[in-house]
Amino acid sequence: MATLLSIFAFGTFVSTTLGYNLFREYSGSNFFDGWDFYVNLISSFIFEGNVTWVSKTDALSQGLAYVNNQGHVILKVDNTTNVTYGQQRNSIRITTQDAYELGSLWVIDANHIPYGCSVWPAFWSFGPKWPDDGEIDIIEAINLMDYNQMAIHTTPGCTQSGKNYGQLGTSGPTTNCSEASGCTVMETSPNSYAAGFAAAGGGVWATQFEATGIYIWFWSVGFPFILFREDVSKLAIYAILAPGCATVY
Repeated sequence: MATLLSIFAFGTFVSTTLGYNLFREYSGSNFFDGWDFYVNLISSFIFEGNVTWVSKTDALSQGLAYVNNQGHVILKVDNTTNVTYGQQRNSIRITTQDAYELGSLWVIDANHIPYGCSVWPAFWSFGPKWPDDGEIDIIEAINLMDYNQMAIHTTPGCTQSGKNYGQLGTSGPTTNCSEASGCTVMETSPNSYAAGFAAAGGGVWATQFEATGIYIWFWSVGFPFILFREDVSKLAIYAILAPGCATVY
């Protein structure tokens, strides 16, 4: 079972008049300096997972988090231990030490994402008091899903209407972002997750966090970072989540 996630670079950009300037980059040998490892004895029921989140020390010693000889960051679940039924499997969950405000744009470049039976990969952001202050899901799929699902979870008052803004993704059944499922957008590109993503050699997501709304783009390999030195309004938007309701982090 393929269970490793290789992140080549995660950059955060700060808005300028027309584009963005790089504010923070997480990559290579210094990647883990900017993250906290979430630790618990048993995975919280809210995640419905059968894992134990381990510390940075344990993750490094057990080979669950490391930088390979290509400079790629590997984040993975323990896929070598024979875990008996009812026991937890070791895995990791990390959170940036920095928080990013309105006017920022987040980019993640991934070479591989786990997919298939029993896995739950996710790349997401949340407010200071989670879950009350909201959540933006940029990468998420559960179990046998074969597509990536983006979502926003908010308090009452935010709605999603991406179709009116030229959105390329497929919106979910509700536009009320305060419902349990949140406002969702499904990616229709076969290379955005699962076997198609792996065969393509990875891809890049960019999330724009603005007062006018939350906008997400996806590209397959070969991402042109120069685009963020230009006017991002010229780029085709893959998902638009709650325009005018950007109150989550």
